Amino acid sequence: MRSFAVVFISTLIPFSLLSLATQSALAQEPDAETPPAEANPAPPPGAPPGAVLVPVGQPEEPHPFTIALNPLGLFVGRYSISLEYQPVLHHAITLNPFYNHTTITDTVTDANYGTLNGGGAELGYRYYTGRKGPNGFFVGPSFLFGSYSQSINNSKSDSFTAFGGAVDVGGQAVIGPGFVIGGGFGMQYTKTSKNIATDNLNLATVLIASGGVRPRFLFSVGYAF
Repeated sequence: MRSFAVVFISTLIPFSLLSLATQSALAQEPDAETPPAEANPAPPPGAPPGAVLVPVGQPEEPHPFTIALNPLGLFVGRYSISLEYQPVLHHAITLNPFYNHTTITDTVTDANYGTLNGGGAELGYRYYTGRKGPNGFFVGPSFLFGSYSQSINNSKSDSFTAFGGAVDVGGQAVIGPGFVIGGGFGMQYTKTSKNIATDNLNLATVLIASGGVRPRFLFSVGYAF
């Protein structure tokens, strides 16, 4: 039942955030029905000869740096932080270090077999459609690597590594001075250095220790500056 709740929440949040990101991106587009302003509007009566009006409003500066948390991962014992940097508009380099700690549980007997611990990082790229920095729709690949150790019933730890890649799509919005909220989904492939038996084990253990192709869901909140 807990696994179903996690998957349901993970599916619901990204689609809600895609709508928010769409509104964020469309809000920056000029109204097609609004006539374009003259390049050099005529000065009002009484203005000095040769005066040129300068628009008061200035375009908003983009936010090249973003730091965000990933609360969705807490359901499976994953603690992570997302860092993004945009060297140029629309193009972002992403770094996502993470740490995992979960109890290995048999879903049939509810027996605890031990713990699974480890960490790693994801390095990737994203293309954003927005002009405020990390906003609008996004798409991008990433490379991931992790190193873990499992302890079964207080016995000697067994270590293994996992590496692979992923492709994500989604949406993100920058609200107010820099508050960021985003979500999405993607496909991930990982290969582990050892074949770990995950039959009847809890969702968190399966996600970390099993390789192959599987979907993944994204949710992040943070600040852009």
